[in-house]
Amino acid sequence: MVKSKRLIKSIFTVSFFTGLSRVFGLIRDMLLSRIIGISFVADVFIIALKFPSIFRRITAEGAFSAAFVPLFFSEREKSKKDSIKFSEDILYYLLISITLVTILTQVFMPLIIYLFAGGFNKDPSKLDLAITFSRLTLPYIIFISLSSLGSAILNAKGKYSITSVSPILLNIFLILALIIPQEDLINKGYLLSLAVPLSGVFHFIVIFYFLGQEGYTLKLRKPKEKSSLNKFSKLAWPQIISGIFLQLNIVISGLIASFANGGISILYYAERLYQLPLALIGISIGTVILPTLSSLNIKNQMKEFEIVVNDALKFSLMLIIPATASFIILSSLMVESIYQYGVFGNDETKVVATTLIGFSIGLPAYVLIKILSSVFYSLSDTRTPVIYSIVAIVTNISLSIPLFLYSGVIGIAYATSISAWLNAIMLIVKLHFISIKIFKKEFSINIVKIITSTILMSFILIFTIGRIYILGPIISLILLIIIGLCVYFAGLFLMGVYKKSDITSLGF
Repeated sequence: MVKSKRLIKSIFTVSFFTGLSRVFGLIRDMLLSRIIGISFVADVFIIALKFPSIFRRITAEGAFSAAFVPLFFSEREKSKKDSIKFSEDILYYLLISITLVTILTQVFMPLIIYLFAGGFNKDPSKLDLAITFSRLTLPYIIFISLSSLGSAILNAKGKYSITSVSPILLNIFLILALIIPQEDLINKGYLLSLAVPLSGVFHFIVIFYFLGQEGYTLKLRKPKEKSSLNKFSKLAWPQIISGIFLQLNIVISGLIASFANGGISILYYAERLYQLPLALIGISIGTVILPTLSSLNIKNQMKEFEIVVNDALKFSLMLIIPATASFIILSSLMVESIYQYGVFGNDETKVVATTLIGFSIGLPAYVLIKILSSVFYSLSDTRTPVIYSIVAIVTNISLSIPLFLYSGVIGIAYATSISAWLNAIMLIVKLHFISIKIFKKEFSINIVKIITSTILMSFILIFTIGRIYILGPIISLILLIIIGLCVYFAGLFLMGVYKKSDITSLGF
């Protein structure tokens, strides 16, 4: 139970700082929507921003952490010196490989943009601008990939606050670029593109400074032998392949959306909103649960292993299920409150809100995937999540095209949610097949209570929303969130899902 309590504490820590980062991200997107809105410059910059996002997902949130953390724990059990040597070996290979990727990507950028956004080919000036902006943002991937190594070590040592705070830097730099007076939208795009790699440099400095403070001052040296790389590659390659397929999925979604006027911008604004609860809950829990499970010996600590997984699932679903309902019910109000100013009008609000609903339906599935994949990674099984994610990605692409033809950009959002649920269901079935019990009787009863409390909250929100809208969108949204939280958590406590002792026992 000790690890389970530490897990919840760590989740709160990561969620808090991730939430702080997302607040800055929200300010960034509010400024973005007001200044460049749904326009060709917005489409071009968002495409350029996808490159660092892709590599961050593969490294910091994907293959790197999944492969590195279990091996780091294994080396640290031997000695701190062995763990430092292992980290330095991986640092060398990571720097060489990511620099090579960066150079090749710069050279073939015109072809890549052609594949990423085929719809831009109808406008040569738009295509050229996308190539230029993407070349400016690309160096960010070197610094964010190296920072992912430092972040993985700090997470393994339980220093979650540092790694959770550092992503704020990207948002701060983009906010500064947005508020610098510049009437020409294209010049504003240049400023935004330059801000991306500058934030990466600062991110790298911050992470490696604190890494040194923890006694892990890493030196760049050529390894004498390749055993570390071989171990790392064996675990990382399946996840890298999965990451490539996942990014291919994103590329194809963007390619499809590029054929609709402002399609890429619509997807971006909707994605930024639904990713808020996903980051606070799914990514935060995924960040914490992998080191926690990796530190357990499943042969001798199976009971505690299952308790940690069940507590993480219960906690995450307790938050994401009502968040899903709220995003569906309040989608229009959210988009209006956050984005609808300046060049962003009623028509833009309607289409982004509808797209947000499509994404929101998949929120519980996205969180389940993040947690359950971490369970497999902690067992050094990176293949199973890869296989299932590829199946889901193929499903997503197969559904996106016909749904886009039928309902536009909104169809891409629904295809994404459907494929996410398929992925989550496959992971659940596989865990039961290998005899890891995650849905015990008490857990299932709690889920029913959580859903019941969510339904009660939903009725209250639907009944109230039309009656307080006269107060204005922002005040209405704040009041509805407060009312929803009070009703929902009151229901949980009355039904006994959580008691006062559950909170006080965590030491808050």
